[in-house]
Amino acid sequence: MRIVVSYDIPDDARRLKMAALLKSYGERVQLSVFEAELNPYQLKSLLGKIRELMEPEDSVRVYLLGKDWKKRTLTLGRATPLSFPEDDVI
Repeated sequence: MRIVVSYDIPDDARRLKMAALLKSYGERVQLSVFEAELNPYQLKSLLGKIRELMEPEDSVRVYLLGKDWKKRTLTLGRATPLSFPEDDVI
């Protein structure tokens, strides 16, 4: 499933760790926004790691886009839609 993760983390070191964690699962699409294509096990693992990294002052949002994510995603301006391997499967 395609997910979008955004975060607002005031601490620089923790914010960098969050970015590195999310980069290991997906692609950065904005400064604090990542997209990833994950199976349920990977999603559970990622959520556990996010929770371990977070402090009370941090905010993280995870959007589960579902099967029809392409219909629900608009890309405007300089942004380029990401392509994941299963995008090539018809």
